[in-house]
Amino acid sequence: MTKNHILGLDIAQTTAVAQLDRADGTRCWRELLPTNQAGWQSLERLCAAAGATWATTRVLLEATGVYHLPWAERLTRAGAEVYVLNPLLAARLQSAANALREHKTDHVDVHRLCEAGRLYADQLGRFRYRPEPDRQGLKQLDHARATLRTTLTNLRKSLRSQLELVFPALLEAKIGPYTEQAAAILAAAPTAGLWRARPSAERRRLAGAKQAALDHACAQTLADEALAQACVPAVRALLGGQQAIRLQLEACDQQIAPRLPAARVALIRSIPGFGERTAAVLAVYLPAGFANWGKSKHITARLQALFGIDPRLRQSGQWTGRVKISKRGIGAARTALFQAAFCSLATDPENAAYYQALRQGDGPHRRPKAHKEAIVDVMRKQLRRLVSVLLANQPFVAKSPLAA
Repeated sequence: MTKNHILGLDIAQTTAVAQLDRADGTRCWRELLPTNQAGWQSLERLCAAAGATWATTRVLLEATGVYHLPWAERLTRAGAEVYVLNPLLAARLQSAANALREHKTDHVDVHRLCEAGRLYADQLGRFRYRPEPDRQGLKQLDHARATLRTTLTNLRKSLRSQLELVFPALLEAKIGPYTEQAAAILAAAPTAGLWRARPSAERRRLAGAKQAALDHACAQTLADEALAQACVPAVRALLGGQQAIRLQLEACDQQIAPRLPAARVALIRSIPGFGERTAAVLAVYLPAGFANWGKSKHITARLQALFGIDPRLRQSGQWTGRVKISKRGIGAARTALFQAAFCSLATDPENAAYYQALRQGDGPHRRPKAHKEAIVDVMRKQLRRLVSVLLANQPFVAKSPLAA
């Protein structure tokens, strides 16, 4: 259906700037609306007064965290054709009127959205918004898990820092501070003085083969016992926080697992290098309907760009900059691909041989590649395998005896 109007929406936490243009670029109105039910009703009245119906209106929104999602859902249910643009893309599709000045205001942003909808309508198909509440909920749950995992990492760093003051002998004895053994030792005797006061049989039960090393480290430590004991509550607080976060992570995993497409996860895990977690992440972030993007190589290229492992070229005249990956797009999926590629070097002889060939520069006109460059090439190979497996809907089968 022909679109007679273009609506641009730049949505923040409490307000939204809306602009309605006709298809020829003539502005109908631009208003500041609250992001609540009253704002939605005002938007409907303004569009109706200008003769715009949802069926004949193309709506462009800038992706702004989670603020744009309720509007995108409401507009789609109302019958509008909704497109959600990445802010970086929207910024680069700027008009000639602002190209030199590069003003950055909500009014400029919303005008740019309308202009993009008018000038690039035929190229916006991949940004079309499609309601997927279950998929969006799964993404948010994975975001929550990532936040918890980051918090756990920070707690572990803080614990190690505290142990340097309170019980450095534990670290000197090569007892991992994040293990169950370390937690048991810290619960019973969190300082060198308290450890030496424990009976030998109890020390042997807690430290096992590391008892002698821990006893020796405690005898040699310079840690002040009074200061160490004063800081024990901080150590126990960090231990308690770690335990709580671990339980929350387990709860997240238990909620994520049944919501994943089990068949897709199984196919991904058939590829050497992909484990339970990395396969789950890819299953969450692979776009719905990607199989309809064209040929296998085109799908792979677009997924590379989506996950940020596509090459970023910089060249001008005789100068050529260093080629790096763009690191745009979905960081969680990029990390999962890196982990799968790295693990495959130990579990997949074919990928290991491929990596070594890249490092040594085997073949004509090849230069030896650095470790990171070679790993990125292995990541792209893993992505090609993933696309092939999912398109064929068959588990991975090695093409050579090396990868069997």
